[in-house]
Amino acid sequence: MSCVRMATVAKVLFGLALGLQWGCGTFINRPIVYEDSRETAPLEVPRDLMRPAVNPALQIPAVAGLASNADVSPPLLGNTVAAARGGLPRAANAVLTIADEADSTWRRVGIALQRSGCCKVLEQDESAMVYQVELISDAPKPGFFGRMFGSSPSTTMQVKVDAVGSGSNVTIVDDDGKVRVDDPAMTVLGVVEARLR
Repeated sequence: MSCVRMATVAKVLFGLALGLQWGCGTFINRPIVYEDSRETAPLEVPRDLMRPAVNPALQIPAVAGLASNADVSPPLLGNTVAAARGGLPRAANAVLTIADEADSTWRRVGIALQRSGCCKVLEQDESAMVYQVELISDAPKPGFFGRMFGSSPSTTMQVKVDAVGSGSNVTIVDDDGKVRVDDPAMTVLGVVEARLR
């Protein structure tokens, strides 16, 4: 076959494919079915059968203007991540906000640290509202690359309470006063949060 003939065949096939693509979209007009769909009533379970447990986390959120499931809300999990390494809760945020005065929060944090069993209070400074603690439980281990290239974070840290407006913030800081967000610090903050909530 000559190059001219192959070029002509290619142009014809390209034109045919283009025409079929345009034709299918033009002549076939399918309605969008899901736009008119309505919510149906839940399945009725006979009384003699076991009814499955309803998990509120799996409920469909209410649509504005519909009152069918407006009273269902997902469960409140607080600030703590449920799945933590080492069996201890781990805080999701580096700052724990408590709606209480700073003096009261400092005392409550001290009690929570002493009763937690995960850390030992080494020192306490009431004037600065700081606890020096050491994580004594199994600290979460860093990942493969963290063990290979990084240094393991210190298990000694400071738990600091600061007054903010009518409430207070609890943070984990290092010796320089910088907020720590590594695994041991977030574990201690998560344990404190779990005991205070």
